[in-house]
Amino acid sequence: MMHCTASQLAESASHSCARLILGSDASQNTFTNSWTWTAVVGLTALFVSTYFSVDQVRKSQRAKRAKRFQPDYELLNETVVILDKLAGTAAQKTDLTKLSELLSRIKQAERRFPELPLGTVVAHIDAYRKATLPDDFRRKLSGKRVLLDDLLDLSRQQGAAIAGALAAIGAVQNEIDRRTS
Repeated sequence: MMHCTASQLAESASHSCARLILGSDASQNTFTNSWTWTAVVGLTALFVSTYFSVDQVRKSQRAKRAKRFQPDYELLNETVVILDKLAGTAAQKTDLTKLSELLSRIKQAERRFPELPLGTVVAHIDAYRKATLPDDFRRKLSGKRVLLDDLLDLSRQQGAAIAGALAAIGAVQNEIDRRTS
């Protein structure tokens, strides 16, 4: 008489069940190997499709952010052009009408996107506007009512404020580029 342990009985029962499912002449190795490869292929397909789905969502979010930031990016480009024009002249209050309009739009953008460092741009442009030369400074200079040193100091302040504003604009545009790429 043959004595069987419980594990031997369970093993022989699983072999017979596998043979029954696959057919009487199929071996157990065929069943486990084919099932394993199918599972690997299925899991790989699941991971690949999940990766591409998540990637598409990220791209869509970046495109939406880029679309939201685009008008402000163009506003900053326009401000750079105006500041470059003003850098070549000694600015008076009458020269600042377009810059004042752009400044108000930058302040609106600052309220819309407080996470962007637009406040530094506003501060530098305000410093530039405060350093404008007095109206009719040429006549006052010829009449000796304004000291040349004061005018040169205002002109230096204008140059420093323009340089600071251009650097701040570059920093904001780099931050927008970083967030949208």
